[in-house]
Amino acid sequence: MEITSGSAFSSEDAKELVMGKVAAENLNKTVGDSLTLNNTDYKIVGIYQTGNLQQDGGVFMSLDNAQEIQGEEGKVTMIYVKIEKDANVEQITQSIEDKYGNDLTTVASLEDLQSVDQGLSVIDTASWAISLLAIVIGGVGVINTMIMSVYERTREIGVLKAVGWKNRRILSMILGESVVLTLFAGVVGIVMGVVAIQVILAMGMSGIIEPVYSLDVFLRGFLVALIVGLVGGFYPAYRASNLPPTEALRYE
Repeated sequence: MEITSGSAFSSEDAKELVMGKVAAENLNKTVGDSLTLNNTDYKIVGIYQTGNLQQDGGVFMSLDNAQEIQGEEGKVTMIYVKIEKDANVEQITQSIEDKYGNDLTTVASLEDLQSVDQGLSVIDTASWAISLLAIVIGGVGVINTMIMSVYERTREIGVLKAVGWKNRRILSMILGESVVLTLFAGVVGIVMGVVAIQVILAMGMSGIIEPVYSLDVFLRGFLVALIVGLVGGFYPAYRASNLPPTEALRYE
């Protein structure tokens, strides 16, 4: 395990922990922040990375703190066994089960952990692909909507040009409408996402890491909406600003 930032916890009694890189990214946490577990705040003093998605999605803390959280003071609930590189995983697993019987649960094999890692990687890639596809579809929708808006308001744009409106002012007007449209869509999307998460939690489908609403994530959503609005609305706005006034006024 490599601590990429910060340090290890200072003592067994300190309410401190070291968080995995994956967990820190998902929870939007960094060194110096706090994580609440069982109504107790633990200070994040370090971020570690192992390269294993499962391990990087957790935290390390002192044994005393872990036992206190689980209500198992003086007891151990999990043991990690590190084996040599060429050792037989299945044989070692069977030896442990034969010796301790029902006192221990089945030890996961390396292949099982690799399958989990591969599954999580596929899910992460798929989520990025879906997000990118949604952005592209949103951009196309903005372009189509604004083109239709300009088409229906051709005569109005001609009148504005006839009374002295400059191309830049018309360009700004159409771009502004495009941005307002996408920001409103962003608000609706965020609200629907929060509602969907609450519905999933109400159905008892919550996991070990509970969802955390971060202002940073919401701001990123608004930033993406702003960029889509500007990019998607530029062509319709440029087209509207360059309409010849005489041609626009003749449009019925």
